[in-house]
Amino acid sequence: MKNILIVTALSAELNPIKKIIKKTKFKNIKLSFLSVWMWNYNMILNLTRFLEKEEKYDFIINIGVCWYKEKKQDFIQVWRIINLSNNDELIIPDLINFWKIESILSSDKIISNNKELNLEEYVDMESYWFEKVCESFKISRIILKIPVDKLWDETKNFDFKKAEKYLKENIDYKKILAKIEEYLDKNNFINIDLTKYNNYFWFSFTQELIFKKIYNKFEVLTWESFEDYFDNYTRSLDEIKNTKQESKKFLENLDKYLEDK
Repeated sequence: MKNILIVTALSAELNPIKKIIKKTKFKNIKLSFLSVWMWNYNMILNLTRFLEKEEKYDFIINIGVCWYKEKKQDFIQVWRIINLSNNDELIIPDLINFWKIESILSSDKIISNNKELNLEEYVDMESYWFEKVCESFKISRIILKIPVDKLWDETKNFDFKKAEKYLKENIDYKKILAKIEEYLDKNNFINIDLTKYNNYFWFSFTQELIFKKIYNKFEVLTWESFEDYFDNYTRSLDEIKNTKQESKKFLENLDKYLEDK
């Protein structure tokens, strides 16, 4: 059974999604729902508390509305997030190609002036922190946003009825769940305890996915002990280097080692 969590900011966003999804039939999917309330701090606090519970989730979908400057679309799949307060950039792992990908600005406050967006077309308040929390828990995820209100003209008068209509009609929920199920089936890795390797290299979420794939390849192609390989490799290093460069180098060397197997 695959555990999938759907996260929204407002219950007003979650309720129409629930109504549609209840009509879908998936034998191997268990769905859970969470509304964290709007604002970035609620996303951080409430999602973190929820994920700290005993139940583990295989995939999380963040669905919600956003504002747009000029470019109106049915919905967007977010691949890059810019934090307005410090200009920090996050790239979401490319796990599922579901829709046209777009960049989004994430702001701690409501934006009412187009100039504040710089070159960005879309803005919301929670995406950046949703990605931060999911990365810290190393959970597969996707962010889907529906542009509902135009900046300036409609910012202060959010149309809940229009948002509900778009949330019901603009996304094919059966299709996205099927794609997630396909992704999880394809990446049903050998169950291994990564604690030792993560403690050494501090793999990012994406590096952990890469490592799992290479580890599976190692198990299939060789009769060797991966523990022995890892211990010999790390023993050859002068010192522990928990850096992105050293982690990347380890994965590259491991992949090269398997090329001749």
